Amino acid sequence: MQASLDTIYTEIKTLRREVELIKTALIPEEETSDEERLEIHKIREETKRGGRFRLDDVLKELNV
Repeated sequence: MQASLDTIYTEIKTLRREVELIKTALIPEEETSDEERLEIHKIREETKRGGRFRLDDVLKELNV
């Protein structure tokens, strides 16, 4: 049986959802501020778009 790209893509999406559920169950929740939630949301959106950032720029923004 030969797998199509659509079949593989669907399976990967399913596995990602399952991993996210497992991660959510294993990692304890902690209180987050509104600012932290906005930052997390921003990071998620950036990763969905596949954005790239220079390490130097990120470290500078974090004052590291």
